[in-house]
Amino acid sequence: MSRQQTPSAFTLTGGRLIDPASGRDGIGDLGVEDGKIAWIKPPGSSSLGEKIPVGGLVVCPGLVDIHVHLREPGFPHKETIATGAQAAVAGGFTTVCCMPNTNPALDRPDRIRQLQETIARDAWCNVYVLAAATLDNQRRELTNFAALLGAGCPTITDDAVPLQSVAQMREALQQLAGTGLPFLAHLELEELSAAGVMNRGQVSEELGVSGQDACSEVAALRRWAEAAAGLDDARLHVLHLSTAATVVELHALWEAGRFKSLTAETAPQYFCLTEDAITEFGANAKTNPPLRTETDRAAVLESLIAGDIPIVATDHAPHAPYEKAEGLRDAPNGMVGLETCVGVVLTHLFHSGYLSLPEILAKLTCNPARLLNLPGGTLEPGSVADLTIIDPSKSWVVDPDQFHSKGRNTPFAGARLTGRPWGTIVGGQFVMREGELLPAEEPKTL
Repeated sequence: MSRQQTPSAFTLTGGRLIDPASGRDGIGDLGVEDGKIAWIKPPGSSSLGEKIPVGGLVVCPGLVDIHVHLREPGFPHKETIATGAQAAVAGGFTTVCCMPNTNPALDRPDRIRQLQETIARDAWCNVYVLAAATLDNQRRELTNFAALLGAGCPTITDDAVPLQSVAQMREALQQLAGTGLPFLAHLELEELSAAGVMNRGQVSEELGVSGQDACSEVAALRRWAEAAAGLDDARLHVLHLSTAATVVELHALWEAGRFKSLTAETAPQYFCLTEDAITEFGANAKTNPPLRTETDRAAVLESLIAGDIPIVATDHAPHAPYEKAEGLRDAPNGMVGLETCVGVVLTHLFHSGYLSLPEILAKLTCNPARLLNLPGGTLEPGSVADLTIIDPSKSWVVDPDQFHSKGRNTPFAGARLTGRPWGTIVGGQFVMREGELLPAEEPKTL
């Protein structure tokens, strides 16, 4: 993070310290010094610097989102590194990974380094660049995975431009062999999805629009399994899982041992909403994969509860209001999610009694950090002081006009949620406190 700030020492006192990575869950004080977690002690034991009372609040590792679209380079009218990172810290995220469906594509080391310079200048949080699987996102030739990893990319993905052939899928898995990293796969066979604007079914028929067959997702996973046949080190991570059939197929592949590692994530919209949201919110509920049926939603929720889906990511996808106003058929896919995630997840998973706070926070902290070997994800002394402070009982109403993101495209507009970030600390510095973003200090002159 580049925002000019002075190192400081402070103590968060009396908060509920939840660290899913270590199993810690209890009231305590946490000291921060020189950008690191200095210690955790019983309440009132000692203090460093400013004492900041956080009684009644949850202090956890900084939230990590491995699936966001920051739209830079190429689409500044939708989002930029600066505005996307502001949205991230407002939502409690200290680390995000941005997708490479940009213009130009993030497919070459020089382009990665150029964006990293922008990140170093503009980002309010840790931003990592996920690299494109194919040159210019054209699906004709795979990129040089080793060179992109060497340039600092956590891993490779085909998000938004999914690979279609078994041959390319197999080559992608082989290029990552030995790295311990998974390929991040957007599951969609376009011969089956047929460019549908929403889920194919009763609602699409009633609205008179083309539908995307849900079998496209599971069929793509089966094609990846075919590509992995005979490979000893095939690692795959499924992005934005959305269907019941995909859940069933994951279990079958786990039992068959086809992959050395096979994981999945989902986004809040897939366990909270169904295709019916299209009738109320129109294009603001248009996503890819699309919102599915109640059967699919229930299956995704059940998998989250069971722990089969270990990661929640937002798939934050901002668009300009005029683009979403083009109507259901022509509007682009995607919804914003960074600033609503905590509220939606706590409302629908915690306050509804499905999961405990430690179980939920694991899906937003240590699990995504471990998947991509990212720093943070823990409260252990000596680790980087990337922290999120959450008020789990805060009631609020979603108002897109208050978003820090340039995007306003959300089907949660007007929803009353319970649970909201109170503070965000990146590298030992508050970037959001009591719900307000903090301006950077002016550089000191001699």
